[in-house]
Amino acid sequence: MSQSDPTNTNPSSESLIEESHHLRSRVGLIDLSNRDRLCLLGEDRHRFLNGQVTNNIRDLRPGNGCYTLCTNNKGIIQSDAQVYALEDELLLDLEPGQGPDIQRRLESFIISDDVEIVDVAPHFGLLTVQGPLAQQVVKSAEQLGLEVLPASSHQITKHSTQDYGEIYVASNPRIGTSGYDLFVGNESLEAVADLLKHRVEEAGGAVCHANSLDPLRIEAGIPRFPMDMEPSILAPELGIESQTISYSKGCYIGQEVINRIKSVGKVNRRLVGLRYESEAPSAGTPLLHDGKRVGVCLSSAYSNLAKGMIGLALVKTTHADPSTELASQASDHSESQNAQVSQLPFRLD
Repeated sequence: MSQSDPTNTNPSSESLIEESHHLRSRVGLIDLSNRDRLCLLGEDRHRFLNGQVTNNIRDLRPGNGCYTLCTNNKGIIQSDAQVYALEDELLLDLEPGQGPDIQRRLESFIISDDVEIVDVAPHFGLLTVQGPLAQQVVKSAEQLGLEVLPASSHQITKHSTQDYGEIYVASNPRIGTSGYDLFVGNESLEAVADLLKHRVEEAGGAVCHANSLDPLRIEAGIPRFPMDMEPSILAPELGIESQTISYSKGCYIGQEVINRIKSVGKVNRRLVGLRYESEAPSAGTPLLHDGKRVGVCLSSAYSNLAKGMIGLALVKTTHADPSTELASQASDHSESQNAQVSQLPFRLD
């Protein structure tokens, strides 16, 4: 897979449309080894990380995990992470390029804690199988012996294989349907990828580029760091509180601001979907209503189902109702693009 892996190239828009179709209707295999991976070791790892992120890490038991955010003392998002509790460590799956910053931040708060932070990306790669047939495909790879898979989202299982070493399988539906992440030792990564590639193709799917995930996650209303979490965004504004924030876990950095927002009972801005009439403007472009700024464009992609461009945006709650008409205005005052607010997830059937 590595020699012909489309994630190593810039695919055409036509290729991405076709790959997104495979992911939506059947199944796709994507090499996400460019993401960062850290492990926390030591007796204090749960307590320490619990004080750094928004979700409840303290009570995670081996085999379980969660999605969480890392915020500063003003409640502004600095990173997100999938966190998995293994037998002797906590595994953090991070967006590409976030590992060094998060490692430095965490290490700056270690005082007398029994915690060690290790970059494990040089040792383990990451393959993901996504789509309605993901479970069928992973189980059908008999040589891997992965018949027993995690039962629910953010659970993780360890498999010791004779030919491929240790493989950790996490349930992580990255596009809102079904999906599994496989953390595989780098020495076995290519062999495991080739095996999964054959099973995916037998199921009518394909090897896909990482960018082919974007249309489907946007359709599902799933924001991604950093493109949908620009520097002024507060965690509760994204509508993912139930997945990322524990209000009963105890103190963490940014807790005071986030709890204050909850006590007020509302936010001033909301994450919404946009359906564009033509081309989508770049992320960061202001959104206008009657000439006044009411929001900002975030990520966008071409949707097969919508037969056009869709995107995510952060919009004032006063202008977040579905069917609200907005216009974007580029900084060079070029022609504006019209868009209509859509609820999330998109209804495109």
